[in-house]
Amino acid sequence: MTAFLWNLMLALLWAAMLGAVTAENLITGFVIGFLVLALVDTEHLPSRYATRTWNVVRLVARVGWDVLVANARVSFEIATPKLRTRPAIYRYDMEAETDAEITLLTLIVTFAPGTLGLEVSEDRKSIYVHVMFATTREAFCRELRERVEIPLLRALR
Repeated sequence: MTAFLWNLMLALLWAAMLGAVTAENLITGFVIGFLVLALVDTEHLPSRYATRTWNVVRLVARVGWDVLVANARVSFEIATPKLRTRPAIYRYDMEAETDAEITLLTLIVTFAPGTLGLEVSEDRKSIYVHVMFATTREAFCRELRERVEIPLLRALR
């Protein structure tokens, strides 16, 4: 059985022991199951699974933080009388190759207020992104690569 299935089974067992299968109980059970597998049985928790799980947690935390910051920035812009927006459309050359990687990258870009994934190029090498607070294309692409694409690819590959 794979490490993920063991971890999922432990999460379900935890939720059943608590008597309620809720998202909170499943997440707690998943974390506890992960720790149990890491401490007790290294055969069922290969290092790749542990690394990938940690990368997913980091990606979710980073995207969550970026969404909070973007919400605050857009809310401030709406609430104040002076417009500081500098909208632009940039082409972002991506390293993502698979359908899942491209789709998730575009969804994460669209999820944060102030950015919108417009289109994936026909050769599937770049996406076009509308940016509400434009800097330079190079600065935008560098930030998107470092804050979103690299963590996403680490979590998926």
